[in-house]
Amino acid sequence: MRPRNALPSGSPSLSRLRRTLRRVGTAARTLRPRSLREAVDATAYVGLVAAVVVAGYLQGGMTVVVAVPTVLGLGLGSIIVVQAVMACFTVSGMFGCSALALFGQRAVEPTDRRPATGPTVTAVVPVHRDAEILDRSVESLLAGRYEDLRVVVVAEPDDEASIARARECAAREARVEVLVNTRYPGSKAGAVDYAAEVTDSAYLAVFDADERVDPRFVSTAVARLDDCDVVQGRTVPEPDGLVETVAYYESVVLGDLSQRLLTLVTDFTMAASRTVVMRRSAFEAVDGYDPAMLTEDYAFAFDCYEADLDVVEQLSQASTIEGAHSVADWWGQRKRWMTGYAQTLHTLLVECRSPRNYRTLLAPLLCAGSVFGNVFMLSLVSKAAVLVVSGAATWLALPVATLAGAALALRVSDARRGRVDRVGLGWLATPLVLPLYSLAGIRAAVAYLLTWDGEWYSVAKGV
Repeated sequence: MRPRNALPSGSPSLSRLRRTLRRVGTAARTLRPRSLREAVDATAYVGLVAAVVVAGYLQGGMTVVVAVPTVLGLGLGSIIVVQAVMACFTVSGMFGCSALALFGQRAVEPTDRRPATGPTVTAVVPVHRDAEILDRSVESLLAGRYEDLRVVVVAEPDDEASIARARECAAREARVEVLVNTRYPGSKAGAVDYAAEVTDSAYLAVFDADERVDPRFVSTAVARLDDCDVVQGRTVPEPDGLVETVAYYESVVLGDLSQRLLTLVTDFTMAASRTVVMRRSAFEAVDGYDPAMLTEDYAFAFDCYEADLDVVEQLSQASTIEGAHSVADWWGQRKRWMTGYAQTLHTLLVECRSPRNYRTLLAPLLCAGSVFGNVFMLSLVSKAAVLVVSGAATWLALPVATLAGAALALRVSDARRGRVDRVGLGWLATPLVLPLYSLAGIRAAVAYLLTWDGEWYSVAKGV
């Protein structure tokens, strides 16, 4: 275990300078004529999507020579295949190995240490127009097995409904406190930073208002913090409708599986702004969350990575959250996420000019994979078309079966643990998630370069 005093210290002045520069850049973008930027933006998006599809089709039809062992193992032979077939093997191998790694990781997770008491944990629940749902997180946290837990609900000054509802919760339960974010209003990151400044517990946790937290998660996380700096839990969207089911399988494929092998190779582990418990010293080492970042959790994860903090995942005790309830909400939320990824990549590229360590140089490459990986996922559609046109569509069964099989296995596991009601048939459509998400991702990257001026999308939440 690394000594706690070995954590790198934060640099508040540098952080404030970075945030100021980002705001200046955002303001500069708003000076361009909006209508012209929107026209260029739409044209660039359509052109880029068309270019990716055409290039993918042309590339997928190209032939490659593959060396294979001869039957007797006395040498190497060769076969000629189209690149579209190789793409099938690539996708199948990547997601198949990721699924094995994921279930292997879950099988060896320590779950025997679950203290009922210990250091005080301040669980911060930022809310904004969440009056109807904040009971979900507050009540599930209070029903957990860890007794030394303090829940701090942080509401925005103009959100009177959420403030009133939070105060009702606080009146019923002594462990609940309400803060009105008058210090850093306007962002989830600012709300968490404010709560951290006015509390003094050794451990901090962050949860979304719509989470139903597993009763064992906090106590297990506290036990694991004896040997690490941050414990990140898993969240599962509730698949109680068509769009919600898409969100669930998207979470399975692009959240649980896609970065699994990358984590094993690079040790980059996501440290988000929900379902997370951390040492206060770790939070302060990276100067908290950055309110200037659209996806504060993604930026926070790279801050933790560059600071060499030890982040571990706790996958077996997942929280359930609300998924997007409409196509517009699904699209808007994903576009917001991916715009934030592009903003994070921009920031990392600027910062790597003065690298602190090798992770400062590696971080932009990892982030670029999330941003530009959408191009690869979209190109898979045209490669599939190559196989259909050439009469070799049977090769598509390999990636389809791998993706659907991995999604089915996780759905069965979640159903057995009571996180979803039934298995259903939605897993059969899992391969369609990749191109849908890639369209939103490419749209966000183009918008960040041409039209984004700081706005962010908020989805509707219900009870």
